[in-house]
Amino acid sequence: MSDPRYFAFLRAINTGTRRLTNDALLEPFHDLGFTDIAAYQAAGNVTFRCGDPDQVAESRIEEALGGVYGFATPTFVRTADEIAAIASAAPFGADELAASDGKTQVAFLRSVPSSAAIAQVTALVPAEDRAVLSGREWYWLPVAGVGRSTLPVAEITRLLGDMTIRTLGTVERMANKFPD
Repeated sequence: MSDPRYFAFLRAINTGTRRLTNDALLEPFHDLGFTDIAAYQAAGNVTFRCGDPDQVAESRIEEALGGVYGFATPTFVRTADEIAAIASAAPFGADELAASDGKTQVAFLRSVPSSAAIAQVTALVPAEDRAVLSGREWYWLPVAGVGRSTLPVAEITRLLGDMTIRTLGTVERMANKFPD
């Protein structure tokens, strides 16, 4: 049996002036000794295998990435089972999805937020948008689309800590392309 598969979501890769080739993106993952490494969409989505769960600590990966990339790279690691659960999540009903011009977004968080943080974030969600916090993920449906939402992402980041956001469709495609 092969080593378990993991997924790493890196924040702020290939945005603005930060541009990395796939080879440069994956170099630190090779240096860490991971195997079966692949990038998805050249946007900070990486999958790899590792037999020792202690070796996939986010802090260890972030230190390696910072050393190679030259800038801090918040990293959010999930197991293949966690990605499968996220990919199959249905946080919003069919009616809500049909009424939306936006796509479901998934924010990967470092830890499960407190009840107080959840209440504060819920109060910040614009009436026209939908949001559901579930474990270490926050699902957001910007009804008018991401660009037209008034959701205060910076304020939510202050409340929930570092996060990185992907569309649910990206997570679904990764789960299908890289099964455990």
